[in-house]
Amino acid sequence: MPEYQSLYRKYRSQTFADLVGQDAASRALQGAIISSRVAHAYLFSGSRGTGKTSAARLLAKALNCTGRARDSAEPCNRCQSCVEMTAGSALDLIEIDAASNRGIDEIRDLREKVNLAPALGPYKVYIIDEAHMLTEPAFNALLKTLEEPPAHVVFVLCTTDAQKIPLTVIGRCQQFVFRRHSEEQIVGRLTHIAKTEKVQVDAAAMELIARTAQGSMRDAVGLLDQLVPLASDSISLESARSLLGIADPRVLDSLLDHVLGGEAAEALAELNRIYSSGGELRQVVRGLMEGCRDRLVAALTKHDQPTARRLSGVLDALLHLDGEVRRHAEPRFLVEATLARLAVEAGTVVEQVNAPPPGLRAASPQGGEVTSSPTTAQSVSGWSEVLEKLNRTVRAAYLDAQPEVDGSVLVLWFRYGFHHKKAQEQSAQLIPHVRAWLGDDVKIDFRSTAA
Repeated sequence: MPEYQSLYRKYRSQTFADLVGQDAASRALQGAIISSRVAHAYLFSGSRGTGKTSAARLLAKALNCTGRARDSAEPCNRCQSCVEMTAGSALDLIEIDAASNRGIDEIRDLREKVNLAPALGPYKVYIIDEAHMLTEPAFNALLKTLEEPPAHVVFVLCTTDAQKIPLTVIGRCQQFVFRRHSEEQIVGRLTHIAKTEKVQVDAAAMELIARTAQGSMRDAVGLLDQLVPLASDSISLESARSLLGIADPRVLDSLLDHVLGGEAAEALAELNRIYSSGGELRQVVRGLMEGCRDRLVAALTKHDQPTARRLSGVLDALLHLDGEVRRHAEPRFLVEATLARLAVEAGTVVEQVNAPPPGLRAASPQGGEVTSSPTTAQSVSGWSEVLEKLNRTVRAAYLDAQPEVDGSVLVLWFRYGFHHKKAQEQSAQLIPHVRAWLGDDVKIDFRSTAA
């Protein structure tokens, strides 16, 4: 029985025309090949799954192809050199994984072997994958060889983190940046693969895969490969969501509504339903991030600064959660704790800042009730504007405050002694904004309702 080959290996680009979404790099490399102006060292940088290693292999294949036309850079894929490189058995193509061969001894071994003549074609091509993983001594040992290699040697360094490559190395290479693929490009490629494999996939499922892959063509083809065994008839959106662990966007919108509305119990119940139905927590967090980002853009477009500030804080917390959920031993508890905290904080802000005038009533130390007045009601919007002007650290001390304006005195009531004390310590940063609001003669009276 023949061995099954993964789709991303089976459909790896074998010509420059197949290299999706990297037109600038493709044109530059083809022009260098046709004009015989190939550099001795290249640096391909970009995120995962964007075609860096595939482009490096295409360069090696084209340089050693004996059936290539003079006015074309496309390899023939029929000559002995092309066949061997496609099969991964070519002696003139040496691929080095820098993550596991990162020391100075491996580079010294490479320096000794580069002087050997090519076995078949005119060039020996060294592809150093994940080059940023090399140690500093290894980079130093590579510098001289990289600067003046033998005429028959071409180096291609591939990396997902170009910032970790020393400037001395970058200066000796021609650098090409490989961009993330757009969702349209991924859908187009997946459609071609599905048609070739005679697999029916709904358009909505294709879009879901493209969105989940986040610009990585390899990840997208890998996800399609997981779905192919389901293709007894057609791969539907629901079956794709079920296998990939992605919740319905309407359910995620409802969850985000509960969080932003301060409904912690409802948010946790909704999250539990998603988790029980097989939703993958990292995909849930990413879905919440997308929804929060869309709402933030809408709030900024409407110049709704209070809402934008709240959404920005929630999005910041979700971004942090996305990084932590992969490493945490109990990701469910981490997500629940974060969403519960965000919901509680949102509820506090809604109650204190956006509440109607009756919500401004606060108990006095004598047990009486401070009723709202027209002046007090007008203070709500002004106090909100003052809070917006404070930085996040200082603002946190005043979110608990209930403002009242009594003539030339701004009275701030605090329910908790900690906030009362902290607010007085931060008063120097508050006073200029209050004076801009109520005048230079205003005084601030800090009061606590705590017994």
